[in-house]
Amino acid sequence: MFCFNKAKHEEWAKGYEKVCAVSTNIDDICDQLTKDVAINSNNLVSVTAMAPNANGKEINKQEASFMYFQLLVEILTQFNHKESTKQELIDLCRMDYGGNNTQLNAIDQFYKTYSKEQAIEWYTKDCFLYRMLNKALRTQDIGMIFKLGFFIKDLHEELHNLQTTSTTPLGRTITVYRGLGIPNKEFESLQKKVGGLLSMNSFLSTSTQEAVAMRYARSSLDRSDITSVLFEMMVDTDKCRQPFANIKTVSTFDTENEILFSVGTVFRIISIKKLRKEDVWNIHLELTGDEDIEKSILKNHIKRELGESNNLNTWGMLLIRMGENKRAEQYFHMSLDDTSLDQSAQALANNNLGTVYGNQGDYEKALKYYEKSLEIKLISLPPNHPDIARTYNNIGLVYGTQADYEKALKYYEKSLEISLISLPTNHPSTATRYNNIALVFDSQGDYDKALKYYEKDLEISLISLPPNHQDIARTYNNIGLVYGNQGDYEKALKYYEKSLEISLISLPSKHPDIARTYNNIGSVYDSQGDYEKALKYYEKDLEISLISLPTNHPDIARTYNNIGLVYGNQGDYEKALKSYDKSLEIRLIGLPPYHPSTATTFNNIGSVYDSQGDYEKALKSYEKSLQIRFTALPPNHPDIARTYNNIGLVYGNQGDYEKALRYYEKSLEISLILLAPNHPSIASTYNNFGSVYDSQGDYEKALKSYEKSLQIRFTALPPNHPDIARTYNNIGLVYGNQGDCEKALKYYVKIF
Repeated sequence: MFCFNKAKHEEWAKGYEKVCAVSTNIDDICDQLTKDVAINSNNLVSVTAMAPNANGKEINKQEASFMYFQLLVEILTQFNHKESTKQELIDLCRMDYGGNNTQLNAIDQFYKTYSKEQAIEWYTKDCFLYRMLNKALRTQDIGMIFKLGFFIKDLHEELHNLQTTSTTPLGRTITVYRGLGIPNKEFESLQKKVGGLLSMNSFLSTSTQEAVAMRYARSSLDRSDITSVLFEMMVDTDKCRQPFANIKTVSTFDTENEILFSVGTVFRIISIKKLRKEDVWNIHLELTGDEDIEKSILKNHIKRELGESNNLNTWGMLLIRMGENKRAEQYFHMSLDDTSLDQSAQALANNNLGTVYGNQGDYEKALKYYEKSLEIKLISLPPNHPDIARTYNNIGLVYGTQADYEKALKYYEKSLEISLISLPTNHPSTATRYNNIALVFDSQGDYDKALKYYEKDLEISLISLPPNHQDIARTYNNIGLVYGNQGDYEKALKYYEKSLEISLISLPSKHPDIARTYNNIGSVYDSQGDYEKALKYYEKDLEISLISLPTNHPDIARTYNNIGLVYGNQGDYEKALKSYDKSLEIRLIGLPPYHPSTATTFNNIGSVYDSQGDYEKALKSYEKSLQIRFTALPPNHPDIARTYNNIGLVYGNQGDYEKALRYYEKSLEISLILLAPNHPSIASTYNNFGSVYDSQGDYEKALKSYEKSLQIRFTALPPNHPDIARTYNNIGLVYGNQGDCEKALKYYVKIF
């Protein structure tokens, strides 16, 4: 910071980490800035550390991201990059460095003279390329990494060429060094992972001379937010999976013995110790060919699923797996713009665009691209080809999401029929077909059939997929949904936790699938009356969904709806209504007019108005909900039973007990057919019967109904659930109305 009174400003500046220095001399500030730029440039090394024996919930969420990052780099190094990509990079660089003549001259020189053989030389130049590449790799900026892809491939291949053709071999074992500064929090995290693996997320420049590396380590000593470290790396040259070489002969600087490692090199952390007489930490690493076995199996399986071709479709498909749908969309359109594309690649690009739009909640576009894909496949492929089955399945997904379950089932059955003919027994694609058929039955309230198909899916998936594959997580999640719908919250939670454990290992930390599982766990806690935990999980879900999904995505509406449920259960009706309004706004834009999810939000808004005593508005909202549910759902669906129950509540609150009883009877009739005998919804309806009978002075019937409710709630809910307390209170009221104060007191005391 430049000022005219150093003493005055130096004191308050100590409280701000961002203020590195205070000076009255502009030359001193320029010198310090030059030094800081050099230090920051040297420190642009991003690492991912994995604790030894990490598994399940202990595993670092960064690991999944790094696995996908490695796959991206592997695809890039085998990709046939077009000249147009280089031109895009040049145009971007000229824009970024506009007005900087030194860098603009370097950009022009690169554009006119660059060839693959000069990749290492250009990497070692102090110019735009080194900075852009390391920043893109460090921040995992996928768009920029793709633009730099041709250079990453050239640099990787030139290192390999230099390694295999060098006339002065490095020897069987060597020790190399790298000095740099690491943010304190990252260093503290590293200290906990001795014995684990350390992956380099960028190209790593090292020196065979410890003194050279130590100079760089010491350069960060005056920074309080940075820990100075010296990486000491033992390298067994037979073990390295990634190329590395002594680049002295091709580097811009030939004064150092510089060993450059390609991106993604993995080391094991042997020890972390403070050096004597130095405020520098020594991190002792050994190059390893090891990799987490399960993660390696999963990575190889994903590579097989993506296919052998390394093209824009492959790149985009991997981005979809990472939850990067918006970026994937761009590359699939680029693929379709390629006039040399054969029919197979065109069909694949259209299918993939359908998947992107489906994931973004744009179901009209999704259907359009799936139908284009199907049209091409029906012309160019045999009638029972697995790729046709895949597109039938995807069209079914769109109809299922739009709640057109009849059409969804029709397409899923077409897909399954082809899969059973054309694929080997226990093929993962067949498991997917069973999963999607189960989704339809679950949505229709036929939980027994849904479970039957999910179990078929799971049986195949556990045989044919790696144990931490995301499809297995998806099935566990869906089985959890069925148990949740049946009111078996303990089993539901068990399956959601299994799903989450796999997802945290196999997906990037901000993936929508992780958000969905957080949502479902929140739903269990909400149903169990643990509103604090429910809200915590819904907020985790919302945080990820707002980052990873379009603003009007149905999943975001679902989360707002569920947050509203918690606030409603807590009696905060203003907040509940606000959340429901947000949910309804999205659902009215993003879903068909008669979608069951919209009915759910109308139902919940009605519940708030009922609780606030605004019975006219409540009834109006419930009737809207019922109208949609009659159109979208089978006549005996549990959601219709819920709306009947809620309409009964309104009439009960208005003192119209005859109408209230009529709606409760309709609700109970459906619930007893479709739900498990101990489902909480049945308990709620019995409780409501009791309330009407109590109001009518029929205390015997009231007690009988409350006792039925209590019996179910004891079985289905945790002992401290608010609904159990409510039933105790209601039974106490009946005994009070009968004048039996002793029994009334006995039940009131149980509440506490």
